Amino acid sequence: MAVRLEVFEGPLDLLLHLIREDKLDIHDIPIARITEQYLAYLDTMKALNLDIAGEFLVMASTLLYIKSKSLLPRDDEGLEPEEDPEIMRAELSRRLIEYHKFKEAAARLAERPILGRDVFARDFLCETLPEGEVAIAELSLADLITAFKDVLARLPKEDVHEVLGDRLTIADAIAFLLDRLREDGSIRFDRLIEEFKTKNEIISFFLGILELVRIRTVKVYQANPMGLITVVPSVREVEDGRESEESDG
Repeated sequence: MAVRLEVFEGPLDLLLHLIREDKLDIHDIPIARITEQYLAYLDTMKALNLDIAGEFLVMASTLLYIKSKSLLPRDDEGLEPEEDPEIMRAELSRRLIEYHKFKEAAARLAERPILGRDVFARDFLCETLPEGEVAIAELSLADLITAFKDVLARLPKEDVHEVLGDRLTIADAIAFLLDRLREDGSIRFDRLIEEFKTKNEIISFFLGILELVRIRTVKVYQANPMGLITVVPSVREVEDGRESEESDG
């Protein structure tokens, strides 16, 4: 069964993420490099059994077309403007720059307090990071998929066929994650990975984290760039007696 998560709003959103991640020049996109990264990202999404919208595949075809045209000897005679790889690359840059402006404007609007999103009932409070963890960045779903891509790359090649038994479902993985969070308050991504033995188990666990992030049950932090990833609850129920103590006060 394919799982559909709103990881990216569209192919431009994915391209913008890859450009930022690799610190590329949005005004002068290296087509060969960005095409390779884009296709690798789609492969990772397929490995996770994420449903890939058709528009992402159209962008993949466009990138491959521009790349192939760029590698061929130029023949400007009879070449239509919409077929010129340099014009197509410039148009892609223009669309990305325009999309980036709208995305930044939307982010500024999202920073404003919204009733129901930033105001919580008295029974709940925001979960803080464990002592000693300094969160310089809350990771997005896109960052998580990038981290998962690295995990898959480090997995040893399986020489034997996996014996099918009781497969770990996404629901099982979510229940496991929530139990661990209730017990420990926070969990480290790398230590969780070590508890699963097969690729299918790791994929189910990872999809469980993605779903919990999507529904805002958990948040994922990184203490420093390329550092350890920590999963914490978004909100947690106040311990019994807390409200009565406040009422007495």
